[in-house]
Amino acid sequence: MTGEQDKNSGKWGALHGVTDKIFALDTEHFHVMVEAALVGIYIIQDDLFRYVNPAMARMFGYQPEELINHVHVLDLIHSEDREGVAMRIRQRFAGQLATTPHTARGITREGKTIYFESLARPVIYHGKPAISGTLVNVTTCVQTQEKIEKHRQQLKRLSAQLIASREAESKRISQELHDVIGQSLTAVSINLAHIKQALPQDAPTIIQERLAESEALIDQTLTETRKLSLELRPTMLDDLGLIPTLRWYIHQFRNRLNIHTSFTSSGIHQAFPPGLETVVYRVVQEGLTNVARHAKASKVEVNLDYRADQLLLTIADDGIGFDVQELFQSKNVDYRLGLLGIEERISLFAGTLNVNSSPGKGTTLRIIFPSIEPGHN
Repeated sequence: MTGEQDKNSGKWGALHGVTDKIFALDTEHFHVMVEAALVGIYIIQDDLFRYVNPAMARMFGYQPEELINHVHVLDLIHSEDREGVAMRIRQRFAGQLATTPHTARGITREGKTIYFESLARPVIYHGKPAISGTLVNVTTCVQTQEKIEKHRQQLKRLSAQLIASREAESKRISQELHDVIGQSLTAVSINLAHIKQALPQDAPTIIQERLAESEALIDQTLTETRKLSLELRPTMLDDLGLIPTLRWYIHQFRNRLNIHTSFTSSGIHQAFPPGLETVVYRVVQEGLTNVARHAKASKVEVNLDYRADQLLLTIADDGIGFDVQELFQSKNVDYRLGLLGIEERISLFAGTLNVNSSPGKGTTLRIIFPSIEPGHN
């Protein structure tokens, strides 16, 4: 070895020494960071914990040394989740599972159930395959979500009861309008007709004019009463079913507003549950009301299709349209009350609403009711 080589060798030796010291410092710094981390950190090898940091141990009520090399991983997992966790561990070692978070239940030293979210990946530890990961206690989040879901279900049941009560009240008022007020007005009309026949031909003109005005007013009131009764709850929905009622309502809508409105149906050969038929009718009613109020449309198409256990309702118009995102983000709830009412009703049968619209290009409402069987309540 020459003098120059000896000189270079000395330089490289000194450099390696400095590098080793830096590496030792970085390793020590990294160890301090892991030990002080607020999230759980672990290494699994041969189904045992080979390393856990203090946060991980505290999560389950242990000291790190009590877990490391002593506790089987699945001993800390809830009995109902062990099979799933074991399968994920096997898939991790086999490289068959992507690095994605996984939520499961754990059992603490005191036997308390906690929820945790783990993110792990395969590593080499002391020359052997292992799994390294992080663990976060998400018990509070899960419990909060469960409470929210519980309250949501309670609100859904309350909403269903309110809608049912509203329908029952509408039906009662509709029947009273038809049976009581309608019959009374008819009786008054008949009495007026008898009075008119009994009047002498030379009766004062003012009396004949007032009588004619009264007859016209009674006829107009009868017409409005029948119309209001039908709008509250058309008796034909109970007597004839959904399809004839929709045809009648859409015919009335077309004649009243002079908007070309068509209705088609397919795949429907039996009646649906009464509650569902009421919901579909009310959705069509609300959808066409929105068209009349806001769309400025000249053409509307309503289609009801049943196939593959799904009932699909579509209401499409050629009106002015709107920005869907802007509408749903608007703080003014009045602008979207109609759609909110539709969503509230269809949720009773797990229905979904899709709104497709843009300014100047019309609007299409697409409602899907899944898992529907005709003829069942």
